Amino acid sequence: GMAFVIAMHSFPLVFIFVKSALDLISSEMEDAANILGAGTWVTMRKVTLPLVWPSILGGFILIFLETIALFGTPAIIGIPARINVVTTQLWQFFEDPVRVEVAAAFAIPLLLITIALIAVQKLMLNRKGFVSQTGKGGERREVKLGPWRWVLLGWCVSVALLSVGKPLIVLLQASFAKAWGRGFSLDNLTLRNYRFLLFEHDQAPQAVWNTLWFSAASATMAIILALLVAYIVVRKLMRFAGALGFLAMAPFVIPGIVLAIGFYAAYAGPPMSLYGSALLLILAFTARFLPIAYASSQAAIRAVHPEMEEAARILGSGRLHAIRKITAPLIKSSLLGGWLVVFIVASRELSAAIFLVGPRTRTMSVLLYDLTEQGNFEVVSAFGGILLFITMVIVGIGMKLVGRDFMLRRE
Repeated sequence: GMAFVIAMHSFPLVFIFVKSALDLISSEMEDAANILGAGTWVTMRKVTLPLVWPSILGGFILIFLETIALFGTPAIIGIPARINVVTTQLWQFFEDPVRVEVAAAFAIPLLLITIALIAVQKLMLNRKGFVSQTGKGGERREVKLGPWRWVLLGWCVSVALLSVGKPLIVLLQASFAKAWGRGFSLDNLTLRNYRFLLFEHDQAPQAVWNTLWFSAASATMAIILALLVAYIVVRKLMRFAGALGFLAMAPFVIPGIVLAIGFYAAYAGPPMSLYGSALLLILAFTARFLPIAYASSQAAIRAVHPEMEEAARILGSGRLHAIRKITAPLIKSSLLGGWLVVFIVASRELSAAIFLVGPRTRTMSVLLYDLTEQGNFEVVSAFGGILLFITMVIVGIGMKLVGRDFMLRRE
């Protein structure tokens, strides 16, 4: 059950990786194989798949790293079935009495596994070329699959239904139900679950507010910091700029739960004493998702040729004035897209937040987990519906302001 749910949740990452790689493959290479007698399947196996192999491997490693640091699914599905994993065991170390030193030691293997996987990826891709020589992107064409088209259509529909369709239908039905087990009927419909959460629950409205402003603050801090670092790195304004860029991307290879334990150990006690504060959560979210903001900022700044700034400076403008008048307007859409992506992932972050929240700083994801332990599935579904609604509103704003593909902009 855990493996199935995690797979349904994680497969879009591989899809994004592989689709981006396929868009960059020149169609002329596949045409050459077809001219030399290779059919569709042979061309795919001999030409296309080897070229996207780095993306497949990168997606596999990313999902593996996300999975071993995942807390929500193992906690909700695994703990009742007495299936323990590293993350749920780490959570037990934070129960009374709190044993931070044991949790820190227990988290080290996660970090070592991460480093080992990155090394394996570099080793497997070493001394191999995975590039298209023409520099042209792939042309979208219709591929004649014959009877296999129905099999692949069924596969795509089944994936969509299992990962999105059925879970959302059940979630919405349960959120409006008096008793979920009674099934769908008009006399079973009610708004009481939403009214209870929004107007009667003593923590739900505060959790919604905390989620919104924690996510907004961390997204703003991450974008500002990432923009400064990306500008220094891309424009090479100082020595060892590459090392600065490496530090900005370093949190990407640190599992979120390990990062949270590190923040707890470093800042929870004296002299900082930040445990349970909003500042600790915002700092942790900023560090956790800084690589996303940095990747977006770096790609945006690379797209602006430095000669445009140099022309302004020749005409008497200072560097800051040139950035404000030329660079900033050109990259504002990309920065807004990066901000929205960080906001979305921060608003549903659980692995790090579960270790750092206090009584007054609970986020929606943490409160959602707390509600599952109470066993009221209707209220849990309603709160999940509220979180889903907020996410969809942010995605809609992103599509309106930046474009439909704002969540896929990567270089």
